[in-house]
Amino acid sequence: MAAGLGEFLRSLRQGLMKGEQNTPTRGHAHVGEFARARRRRDHDISMPTPLQREPCKTRLPSEIILKILSFLDASSLFNISFVNKRFHDLANSNALWSALYASEIEKKKWRPRVNVMKEDVSNTIVEERPAGYWKKQLLKEMAGYKDTLWKTELKHMNPHTGMPALTEEVLRRLHIQWEITLTNKNGRESVYKQTHTFFEDSSVTVCWTQGFWPYMNNLNSLQLHGIMCPATPAPGDKPRWRSLIGKTSLQRSGHWSFFGADRLVKVLHFDKGIIIGLWRGNWKIAFIMVNLHFHKLIERSLLGPYMPAEDNAVDPDCSRHGYTLHIVLHNPVRRIMSQRFSPLYTSRVMSQGEYVQLIAIDFANVSEHVPVAKISLPWQAEGLQGEVERCCMMTLTVLDEAQRPFWCVSSTVKMYSRQRVLDLEYEGEQFIILYGDGEGKVKMTFVWMEEFQHYFLVQLATMFPAAKVKRHFGGEC
Repeated sequence: MAAGLGEFLRSLRQGLMKGEQNTPTRGHAHVGEFARARRRRDHDISMPTPLQREPCKTRLPSEIILKILSFLDASSLFNISFVNKRFHDLANSNALWSALYASEIEKKKWRPRVNVMKEDVSNTIVEERPAGYWKKQLLKEMAGYKDTLWKTELKHMNPHTGMPALTEEVLRRLHIQWEITLTNKNGRESVYKQTHTFFEDSSVTVCWTQGFWPYMNNLNSLQLHGIMCPATPAPGDKPRWRSLIGKTSLQRSGHWSFFGADRLVKVLHFDKGIIIGLWRGNWKIAFIMVNLHFHKLIERSLLGPYMPAEDNAVDPDCSRHGYTLHIVLHNPVRRIMSQRFSPLYTSRVMSQGEYVQLIAIDFANVSEHVPVAKISLPWQAEGLQGEVERCCMMTLTVLDEAQRPFWCVSSTVKMYSRQRVLDLEYEGEQFIILYGDGEGKVKMTFVWMEEFQHYFLVQLATMFPAAKVKRHFGGEC
């Protein structure tokens, strides 16, 4: 019965359509009208609604996007440049950054013809400057790099260390601090503020001991930022200026080494002077420490990758004259040893390539041997404290004859027990400290004197690639 009903309805529809094609008679006019209405209704149903139509694929012109971007501040404009290539090119336009630079200058300086200045900058100077020029100028201005007062203060050098004598005072006056950002494997970031600092003559040790710490095996990287905090923070303050000093991978693929342990923690060493303490029995972080050298520290903490290029014009004859070596062994609580050696003269050695060697302490000369206090790394976290033996911080500065920095190192070092290979007058166990990177190597040999409860530093030597000496002095070494 259902099949018969379907056949009947199909026949009725065909008849109605035929009636519409023919000229309708007076009695059947309403039938043709009904068919046309139904056909229109079917046509409307088959047409897509506005929501079903394909989206418009036209792109906004660059002029309109530039106009929109002109209403953003420097921080938002910097962030939006990472959206895609087109936004990167537009957001780095000199016209946008020159206008922001002009407005930043207006906040700090009174100028009688502001509008004329804006017009001159945007129409004439902008076209003459290379791409990215005004962006760098503005970021320097925002970071306080134009503050000539602290640049003048940093010209006063400490004759003992060769570093700026007022570095600590300038850091405190500018309210510069450091924070770390830990990124886990899912890309989530956690920011930690510094807990306390320990200043030495040529470095600062920054410690982070408070906070909800993650497990080490869940982390991907660590970023160290310098921040300039306001003296009296207010609720409506803008986000603080953050300068990226360095980024370190935390993956377990050769980026770290085991440095020591006590009853509660084990210590891992990473590059750039970073050490991380982990609770024994699991991989949860207990504390983090970073040792930062004073050389260009304020510039790195304010400008990061936007630091100006350093003028390395040096007299080539200085490479044949005396060097100065200043070394400090310390921990976050106290100084262990501080020595200065000058002048030192170079000698060539052939060890895995061509190197230039500076010998500060010769094991054969007993008068040069130096007593050293107990070497250890104290720590505290979550109300607990401890001390890791035979592990400490090393801050080393090598200056050329003109007292310009030649090699600067801030790192954690570890003592290793070694067989008695040096024939010395001392009777005691010998230890060695080795450090090396792409710029040079350090070797220190110690002897433990049980009766004095002290170490004696009996050998100290540094080596540099001959190519580094040639690059620094622009000539033969």
